[in-house]
Amino acid sequence: MASGGSGKSASEGSASTPSSSLQHRKRLSAICDTCKSKMQLAADLLLLSSETRPVMTSEGVALADTFDQCRDTVIARTKELSILTHDIQSQLNMGRFTDVGDRLLEMADLVVSLTECSAHAAYLAAVETPGSQPCLPGLVDRYKVTCCRHEVEQSCNVLRITPLSDLTPQLLLEISQNISTNLKTLTDISSLASEKTRDRFAKEQFKLSVKSISTSGTAFLACVKEVKTQPSELTRKRCILYSGALVQAVSALVGFATEPLFLGRAANIATEGKGVQTAVLGGAMSVVSACVLLTQGLRDVAQHPESSSKMADYRERLRNSACAVSDGCTLLTQALRERSSPRTLPPINSHSVN
Repeated sequence: MASGGSGKSASEGSASTPSSSLQHRKRLSAICDTCKSKMQLAADLLLLSSETRPVMTSEGVALADTFDQCRDTVIARTKELSILTHDIQSQLNMGRFTDVGDRLLEMADLVVSLTECSAHAAYLAAVETPGSQPCLPGLVDRYKVTCCRHEVEQSCNVLRITPLSDLTPQLLLEISQNISTNLKTLTDISSLASEKTRDRFAKEQFKLSVKSISTSGTAFLACVKEVKTQPSELTRKRCILYSGALVQAVSALVGFATEPLFLGRAANIATEGKGVQTAVLGGAMSVVSACVLLTQGLRDVAQHPESSSKMADYRERLRNSACAVSDGCTLLTQALRERSSPRTLPPINSHSVN
């Protein structure tokens, strides 16, 4: 999603001016906030939820058919994550803050994918145990629509907090594209729910909700286009004004769409299945927690000058967080291979997402 700025400087690591260096640090700090929020949301909805449900693709089909498929995908993701973690540290040591930000965005997407695959693997393993009953799908995928709401809120927030001078055409394009994509997803889900529901009020309310987000979205995107062609504080303030209406309309739709009536029934898991589920989810949570700590550490480094008396501590925490990521990946891999784990808590130098 839009993350507070785009563009690279070929000389960033060696001959960047103080002003450009500050700009790169500000961009990295904004990206850290975005990535932390994105990873936390996936963890909250998929790893910490009290309900056991499968994870679906954007096409509305299950993420994978078998546990083995999920396991192999997650293990591959952990290897990619280890490579990215080392690359982030290397780029940071060379002072390449733009490259660090780009790698961090990749890491956040990778962690979300790993979280989704792990949650689906935990579901498949749990429902396979004797006495467990699978989920009964509903009209709405709670995880999908909640993620859409989050993306819209984040994009609008980027526009609100970014100074006019930093609202580059590329950033405004990213915001517009992200808003449009997520509004389309919400429209498709709501339209299908309206068609399939037997509740007369719900059928009409889904239609009205689609009209609401369409109207507010069109008005907002028109303001974004105007600030792109006629940049001024006035046009920027219009964007902020209309972003509020859009966020409220989206929030109302998602709040209605995620009422229990439309979500189906969660899986009923037997005791043995809960043990397997806890092992896998615990391993995944340890990875997410460590990646959140890594992101917080990068933010600390980005927000303080190298001459800061605390910089040595910040960089040490960063190294510890990178080690925690490796520990978490090992724990998750073990849990998936054995369908159990002697240790389901996060690594000793990690913490729960907060």
